[in-house]
Amino acid sequence: MTAHAMAGDEDKSLEAGMNGHVAKPIDPDQLFATLQKWIKPRENHDPGQQPEIFVEDPGEAQTIPAEALPEYLPGFDLSDGLKRLRGNKRLYRKLLLSFATDYCGAANDIRIALDAKDFERTHSLVHNIKGLAGNLAATGLQSAAVNLEKLVKGVEKTPPSAKKLNLKFSELDKALTQALKSAQSLGVSSEEQVGKLSDIEIASIPVELAQDIAKRIRDAAEMGDVSTLNAIAEEIKAHSGSCVPLSLSTINGGKIR
Repeated sequence: MTAHAMAGDEDKSLEAGMNGHVAKPIDPDQLFATLQKWIKPRENHDPGQQPEIFVEDPGEAQTIPAEALPEYLPGFDLSDGLKRLRGNKRLYRKLLLSFATDYCGAANDIRIALDAKDFERTHSLVHNIKGLAGNLAATGLQSAAVNLEKLVKGVEKTPPSAKKLNLKFSELDKALTQALKSAQSLGVSSEEQVGKLSDIEIASIPVELAQDIAKRIRDAAEMGDVSTLNAIAEEIKAHSGSCVPLSLSTINGGKIR
């Protein structure tokens, strides 16, 4: 498994003694087909036994909020992204939000490295974005990263012209800005907002009540006593107008741990 996906890289891998070659971003079907080709079954494996397949709990799938993923997200091929993640919408959304948070300063880091003529660091930063964009199916960003990477990869004595670098960096910056904006637009779902209070609302809850209820909730949760938890929720609602409704179905998928 390698990030080398250029023409001829597979031949080089095979010539070096590799059994197969799987390039990133990973295509799940190709990966599993390659593994199946080369991994031998266990000696005590029954050929007639069907392999154990883990399927996502349909109940958990139904808890995915409606806004988990839109029908269309500029800069992303959502269909391809979901295919890479075997249809896991919740995980895809989580990865997109992490990308929106972690890569806000990526373009600035690349610009600094380019201005310093540090092409090794520039290549490392761009290569990282290229791989991430491929995994997230950010098609425009991946293409822009590939084009800039070609200019800065292996640069030694003769660096590319400033005009070419600025052009390709501008394309990357534009694609990255669009991808970040799209990912950030997912925001925080209404489900994730359930149970959140403002500082003023929290301060308005009597300390004695909060401490007593916290202890009772903890004890009931440890016993798995859903009835008591529901009763406590009604009590909270009756004692404090600032308390928001609590849906047990949103806590760990309806499971108390």
